[in-house]
Amino acid sequence: MIERLAKFLNIPMEWIATIGDQANDVLMFKRSGLSIAMGNASEEVQRQAMFVTTSYEEEGFANAVERFILPRAGRRE
Repeated sequence: MIERLAKFLNIPMEWIATIGDQANDVLMFKRSGLSIAMGNASEEVQRQAMFVTTSYEEEGFANAVERFILPRAGRRE
């Protein structure tokens, strides 16, 4: 699915950020350029991500965007 979205939007996979908290999100982590696990994810899922944010109860998605995605926006690495 992530490949289809990148192709449709004409965005390189390296520019895609993924955020998840379940074991099935790990495949998505491996394909994206930036992977972020939610704080409520299992330790195994957290180890598979580049970064870990706070839990969904602590606004983890918003924190991930502010801390990990926005600082990289516009940079071409």
